[in-house]
Amino acid sequence: MPKHAGSLSPHSIFTVAESLRYLEPQQLKMFLHSFDSWCAATDKQKNILSRQRMRALFLLLRYSGARLGEVLNLDDRTAFDFTRKIVTVGHDETLRDVPLEKHVSNALQEILESSMGCGLRGNFFHIDPGYVRRTFYARAMDCGLPKELATPRVLRYSRALEMMRGGVPLLVVSNVLGHLSQDVMTGLRKYTNDDVTSIVRKAHKEVQQRTSARNSFVGHVAHVIVDGVMAEVEVVTESNLSIFSVITEESLRTLRLSIGKPVVATVKAPYITLHNTNNHNSAHKRNSFTCSVERIASTQVLAEVTGHLEDGSGICALIAKNNVELMQITTGTLVEVSFNELSVVLNSI
Repeated sequence: MPKHAGSLSPHSIFTVAESLRYLEPQQLKMFLHSFDSWCAATDKQKNILSRQRMRALFLLLRYSGARLGEVLNLDDRTAFDFTRKIVTVGHDETLRDVPLEKHVSNALQEILESSMGCGLRGNFFHIDPGYVRRTFYARAMDCGLPKELATPRVLRYSRALEMMRGGVPLLVVSNVLGHLSQDVMTGLRKYTNDDVTSIVRKAHKEVQQRTSARNSFVGHVAHVIVDGVMAEVEVVTESNLSIFSVITEESLRTLRLSIGKPVVATVKAPYITLHNTNNHNSAHKRNSFTCSVERIASTQVLAEVTGHLEDGSGICALIAKNNVELMQITTGTLVEVSFNELSVVLNSI
């Protein structure tokens, strides 16, 4: 069955595809404990070195998310920077620095710089891949894990999922692990309708905290029209308001906007205009809504008018004080607020 991450962070609300094999945190602990027990079960010097090498390889695969071939080809003399706690893996376009957790970096440094490891420097991780897989299968059987989960690839996907649950964006995870395939990236992060609702509600709450809910509309992309240069995007909020924005096609691609994608639409206060309700009909106009005025703060030149739409969305308009007086706007007045499609800024969630 798909598993949901436990946090309500947008980074961790997602459903993992059933086809993607990975280990949960407790299973990873069991797997490592099996290697620990195996290493402690011999007192023969030759066996101790062999088993410690395999434990070190397991640690590196488990915490770097690197491919097996990348680790087996490492030159341990140059790949590790224990001061920065980084290992460099891959080659050419896949070459990358992977941060290691402190306890992992310390454990690898200890074994590599020990009397056992010194004799193998440069070739410490050069181990037969068949032996690696057989050892992994044996250690998995010892701790009750199924054979199909005892592979370096499963460790790689497990690390990816672990990082995402910790709040690391998927694209960053892919870069650290050396470019996950599109199928794997899709499998790691699938959104159900409930997932999307949770993300949007969480984002809405955060936007409210940051902006006091003024001129911010959280929803999803409902419709997109492109003409080769510009794009018209309709955003529908949870309360069923339609907000229209016109952006460049380049921005559409950069934001990776598509139908159903959660977004935040915002409008700066000076771009919002006010109209009297008796001579302005918002029913058939885009980005035009009825607002109840709650507060007016004025200088000699400008007036800040704040209020709420019928769905509770906060509105803040900055207009000339003279216009407030001409329209006879006071606290409690109903006014029509509107804004141009070109003034609506979209941000992906």
